[in-house]
Amino acid sequence: MNRLSEKFVAGGFSSALILLCGVGAVSYLSIERLTAEKRWVIHTYQVIEGLDRVRIGISNAESAQSGYILTEKAVYRETYQGEKQEIYQAIAAMRQLTSDNPDQQRLLDTFEPLIAQKFALLEQSIELFSQKSLDKPTQMAISDKGIEVRQQLQAISQAMENEEKSLLQQRTAVTDARLSQIITVVSLGYGLSVVLLIVVYSLLQKQIRINKALSEEAICLQQQAAKAELATILESVTDAFIALDHNWCFTYVNQRAGQILDRRPEDLIGKNIWEELPEATEHNFYHAYYQAVAEQRVIQMEEYYPPWERWFENRIYPSQEGLSIFFQDITRRKLAEIALEENERRYRSLVIATSQAVWIADTKGMSKDFSSWADLTGQTDTEVNGRGWFNAIHPEDRKLTELLWTQALATKSLYKTEHRVRVADGSYRFFAARAVPVLNANEEIQEWVGTHTDISEQQAALRDRKLAEAALQQANEELENKVQQRTVELQRLNEELKRSNQELEQFAYVASHDLQEPLRAVTGYSQLLGQEYQDRLDESAQEYFAYIVDGAKRMQQLIQDLLAYSRVGTRGQKFASVDCNAALSLALSNLHVAIAESKAIITHDPLPELIADKTQLVQLFQNLIGNAIKFRRQEAPQIHIGAVRRGRGEMERGRGGAGGQGGEFITYSLSTQHSVWLFWVQDNGIGIKSQYLERIFEVFRRLHTRREFTGTGIGLAICKKIVERHGGRIWAESEPGVGTTFYLTLNEN
Repeated sequence: MNRLSEKFVAGGFSSALILLCGVGAVSYLSIERLTAEKRWVIHTYQVIEGLDRVRIGISNAESAQSGYILTEKAVYRETYQGEKQEIYQAIAAMRQLTSDNPDQQRLLDTFEPLIAQKFALLEQSIELFSQKSLDKPTQMAISDKGIEVRQQLQAISQAMENEEKSLLQQRTAVTDARLSQIITVVSLGYGLSVVLLIVVYSLLQKQIRINKALSEEAICLQQQAAKAELATILESVTDAFIALDHNWCFTYVNQRAGQILDRRPEDLIGKNIWEELPEATEHNFYHAYYQAVAEQRVIQMEEYYPPWERWFENRIYPSQEGLSIFFQDITRRKLAEIALEENERRYRSLVIATSQAVWIADTKGMSKDFSSWADLTGQTDTEVNGRGWFNAIHPEDRKLTELLWTQALATKSLYKTEHRVRVADGSYRFFAARAVPVLNANEEIQEWVGTHTDISEQQAALRDRKLAEAALQQANEELENKVQQRTVELQRLNEELKRSNQELEQFAYVASHDLQEPLRAVTGYSQLLGQEYQDRLDESAQEYFAYIVDGAKRMQQLIQDLLAYSRVGTRGQKFASVDCNAALSLALSNLHVAIAESKAIITHDPLPELIADKTQLVQLFQNLIGNAIKFRRQEAPQIHIGAVRRGRGEMERGRGGAGGQGGEFITYSLSTQHSVWLFWVQDNGIGIKSQYLERIFEVFRRLHTRREFTGTGIGLAICKKIVERHGGRIWAESEPGVGTTFYLTLNEN
């Protein structure tokens, strides 16, 4: 570019810059004034909108007042209050907007009292209506006054609106003129600037094209030289190197990389790396390359490549052109590191597993590596150094320890002893010490490797064993004495039990004869008196005789039930083979009257043959079925008896009854050496609450009054005693209003 062109370009740029600055300054000042005028125009519109809001609000308030008077609905009063509040807010806003206009302020001073007077008239009519004292004359007077005030408000509002519209016209005219002025000035300034810039730009473009051509030529020569130098460097390094573009295509591959990839470098140029090495996409190389591009940071990694069974170290360098990757085969080094780590882990695991302190000493017996010993004893490295480790040995054991250690050093033989060592918490514990010399090819000691194993538990166990043997011998002697004493005591208790059983049998005899005889006399004579003197007794006396007879009968039944309860264990028959089906048939025969009266439907599964007391089995079935009939609901009772055989151990959940008609029973654990039979009696009666299921088997336990259901409350207690005599157990499950299922177990033999 010649000097004339340079001066012209510099002058043109300076002139255009000055002109643009001037135009900018003028534009800024004009825009500031225009903005100020615009704000005044906006104020004017806001005042006019405020006046419209006041007029609309007064109209809405009048409508709300009329609606309240016509309908008496509170919602109209709320609407009225809301409109009133908004009107006063609008007036406050207008007073602020017209603070620079004295005429408008004077009009507002007149306007506000009229507004207050208008609302006072509206509120007066509302209050009079609420008090039921609003008559037509009063309403007409208030309405006339309201019209008068409204006309005055409209006049003032119109005057204020005219004033604002006049101001709006003036301000709009000023704004339009100023806008035209700005447009003219800016257009001329920018027009001249654009002309100058176009001329300067054309000269610059011409020079740029010339300079660009020269620069591209120089860059091309530099790149060729740099590539040649870089290729020389990359081919001389021992690392493999590849370069990839943004499409993951090879742009450079040195000879070392070609050897590792087993490809010719020139065959890879321009090809996609993931197409040439598809198996690499399944390994961390793939993710690392993408991560380096995404985060634009250098990533260094070591990774095993299974297809080639080799380890590679990668250094990934991202750039704007793509990726530059240096990598080398480190399989030998990596395998050595892995083997070393495995040996170290094996050594640490061995030390941890054996709970030992491991130490190393030199050829003279001086400590070399006592880290485990320091952890065990709490000694510092300075305290352990040399033969300082002797200070952790118990004073009474040091002499023997030093003697044995010195002998082992002199004879190059195994060092072995047991002594007490002060551990980190200050206490002494027994340790077994052992060390072996490590010899070289000339049978000379290189170092000593030793261990200290805690044997305190073994020592304590040995002492405890001796003490336990002595204590056991003493306990055996004491036990023999106690067994002899207990045998004598059991013999005495057995004699007392025999006498108690004899007394119980005598009591049962008395209860069955002597106690029942007076009750029969009371019952008989009471009935005779009632029949003979029935005509002479009034209704109350007859009721008393009935109470006496009923009480004697219940007492007699109670004695009979107690007798039956006591005889379960004392008068039972010898166990023999019993067909449970026959026992059930006898029980149903005994209950045929109750079954017929209640219209009960009784079903049962095939029942087994057991070794049992037949009379008590009949009584057991009779009590359970009679219970189900007694405690029934309005509909006819439905009773099902089922049984299932279970082996020793755990009884599983199952469903009884042929065809699944029986109930589902719960799992219970039975510790028995024999097979057992699980029986159940299921009914659809009134049911029992869960909190009473354990108490129903207690003697005299009743859940209902005698007026509701008769009985003495001993029947289920007798059932429990019979089942326990046969080596089983009984329980119940129930749901009120649905029914009850009684479960019981009996041994097979």
